[in-house]
Amino acid sequence: MTMAYKVYVYVLFFCVFQWTNAQFGSIGLSVGMGGIKDDDVLLSIRSPCPQNTTCVPVSSCPILEDLMDFSCFSSDKYFHRLNQLICGNAGDEDYVCCPSCDCGKVFQDGQEKCGQSMVRGVEYNGLGSQPWTARVGFTHKESGNVRFACSGSIIGKRVVLTAAHCALAKPEGYKLSTIVVGEWDIGRSPDCNDYFCAPPTQAIKVENVIVHPGYEQKIFRHDIALIMLKDEIKYSVTAAPICLNDKPEIVLNERASLVGWGKLSGQNNVVSRQQQLEVPLVPLENCERIFGESVPVNEGQLCAGGEEGKDACSGFGGAPLLLFRDGRHVQVGIVSFGSENCGSEGVPSVYTNIAHYYRWIVDNSPS
Repeated sequence: MTMAYKVYVYVLFFCVFQWTNAQFGSIGLSVGMGGIKDDDVLLSIRSPCPQNTTCVPVSSCPILEDLMDFSCFSSDKYFHRLNQLICGNAGDEDYVCCPSCDCGKVFQDGQEKCGQSMVRGVEYNGLGSQPWTARVGFTHKESGNVRFACSGSIIGKRVVLTAAHCALAKPEGYKLSTIVVGEWDIGRSPDCNDYFCAPPTQAIKVENVIVHPGYEQKIFRHDIALIMLKDEIKYSVTAAPICLNDKPEIVLNERASLVGWGKLSGQNNVVSRQQQLEVPLVPLENCERIFGESVPVNEGQLCAGGEEGKDACSGFGGAPLLLFRDGRHVQVGIVSFGSENCGSEGVPSVYTNIAHYYRWIVDNSPS
């Protein structure tokens, strides 16, 4: 296996350093033996440790000790990769390349770090890469059937941010009832990739909804809402909070990521797994030109997209629009509305502008 590739997998209170193949992109490693001293034991070195790790006894590396006991990591391929962390042995005890970073402290002492995926790799967009995305569920009053018609984003342990048109929706006898977090592929349980299986999804009942008091349904004015949950979200590799943008300045043509479940332009059917799409931020005037007469747009909204064949067509209402800034993902918008000509060139979509409503979000979220 080529050691020129690596991915950090951060899980709950620990992380593991491992090497993988080119699908995560190439990252050069600075490898050096360094001095390893043990007063009483002769250490047989199998291989040097890469940068930011130290060759220590397994018993002295609680991050990896916990990881080896973690039940959701069950595949033979995963344990084979974990075995590659062994750098030597002394007597009956193995020595491992123990991460020297503090990345295992992601969710300690209530100081959660927003916008940081616990699974990291160059251009990686698989399981766990967007853990702040939530599914918004509606239950039929008579049959009890649950339908997921919108998306949202985790901004607190009991708060999900979405569009007002989603929170107030009552499609065909359905009523907002449930938020599901920790989901990746709705057709699989548990969700797994080559390295780990995710913790079970969390389905949490809705306690109440706070809709912006100025919301106007016909023109999507102030299309923003907070969904309060009855129980707290348990943060994990697939469920974590997103950062919110509080800076009104937007860089035009910067590419933002749209994340959620539904149907994208060019797809005939809804895809079961979480999808991502990059769209450019464009001048608000572009949306005014398309929607201005029937649905006026203003500074409380963002305009993005307009590239042929690239747009969210259905099921993405309330989904987050994200930028990557200073090492973190930041939510800048909420999917609000678009054209019936989904994915047409020169036809962008409209998003609720997070920066414009930042103070309202903070004032109405539990401390």
